[in-house]
Amino acid sequence: MHRMWFACEPKMSEGILTRVKAEFSFMRGNLLTLIVSWLFVYFTFSLVFPFESRYIEALGAPPVIIGLMGSIGAAMLGLVRIPGAYIADKFGRKQITVTMTFVIAISFLFYVFAPDWRFVLLGMVISNLSLIYQPALQAILADSVPPEKRGMGFAATNVIPNIPTIFAPAVAGFLVETQGMIPGARIVYTIVFFCMLAAAFVRLFFLKETLEEPRKIRLGEMKEAFAQSIGSIAEAWRSMSSSLKFLTLAFLISAFEDPMFRWFTALYVNDVVGVTNFDWGLVNTVSIAVTIICGFPLGKLVDRIPRKKGVLLAYVIFMPSTVLFILSRSFVQLLLVFIMFGVGGCLIGPAYSALQADMIPKEKRGRIMGTIGTLNVLATVPASALAGLLYDLGPAYPFAFSLSLGIVVSLIVLFAVKEPEKREV
Repeated sequence: MHRMWFACEPKMSEGILTRVKAEFSFMRGNLLTLIVSWLFVYFTFSLVFPFESRYIEALGAPPVIIGLMGSIGAAMLGLVRIPGAYIADKFGRKQITVTMTFVIAISFLFYVFAPDWRFVLLGMVISNLSLIYQPALQAILADSVPPEKRGMGFAATNVIPNIPTIFAPAVAGFLVETQGMIPGARIVYTIVFFCMLAAAFVRLFFLKETLEEPRKIRLGEMKEAFAQSIGSIAEAWRSMSSSLKFLTLAFLISAFEDPMFRWFTALYVNDVVGVTNFDWGLVNTVSIAVTIICGFPLGKLVDRIPRKKGVLLAYVIFMPSTVLFILSRSFVQLLLVFIMFGVGGCLIGPAYSALQADMIPKEKRGRIMGTIGTLNVLATVPASALAGLLYDLGPAYPFAFSLSLGIVVSLIVLFAVKEPEKREV
């Protein structure tokens, strides 16, 4: 009996391996290159996110200044995304992506050596200006994932790069706890600098251009590109379907929520919840683990159910989680909240990205995605400053405001967004 079971085992294993290979056969070329580069990028984000605002505060910036810094950074990003979308569709995706990834790496040296928060602001401005390549990167990604695999494809970009990051927040928490906030954060940002350099070299050597006839970028044409791209935003908006306009509106409102959490979660955790730096890092580590465990199953779910349902289900998870976050007063409560945030994030990312790609023709993808991204960034400009003011009035206020916005987003998606009858390739 046992011999018969062992004799069958290799065939069973081969069958499973064949199915796995077929399931992930789309992961090659540019998609694989982006995922490898994101292994380094995600690792850096997971290191710094839990303590970025705390580091800036330790360098002398009060909550209102932190909010204003977020607004300035977002304004710079919004400014460069306008020509960034134009560049993606006219000059190509690769050259702008590679060059600016190197510049971002250099910008983190300002964080490493900052004597006060003003140097961090300078690094932030350089970093956000360098993100002019975002529309090009989004276009490469959308070009590289087949329509029937978009849920799994976008899940792969969310899950796989997170695998090595699982212990990053705990490592950062340990460094900050043992070395002190400022010395520990400087070590963390040094690691970030080298990781971003590695990502830049991966993109330099392996990324392939997806635009059929790219032109070499000339600085003299940038002024013209900026002027033309302003007009292209209006043109892109006019070319959107009604459902895509409502989806864009919903996520403009959703983008307004992002600074609330990005800049003030760490302060709230320290000032109100009262957990240690190491415990806060551990919470973020568990959240990443949830993303890794749930990412592919929920990404596959997005390919099986209407994308719209995936977005709505995410908000069903996010809204009560936000209430629990506001009420959290212990490590265990905070841990539960971030587990729920992780599950919701595994749904919202693939569902929204897939639904957006389903609605946009390939030849317009750079401009329209760039327009949507630009509008999303511009929405965060007043949001960061407002969040700082709200936090000064009461630490829970930014998150309560975010909850109300989440309700509005859910209603717009529920009643105004319709999925396309035929998905764009």
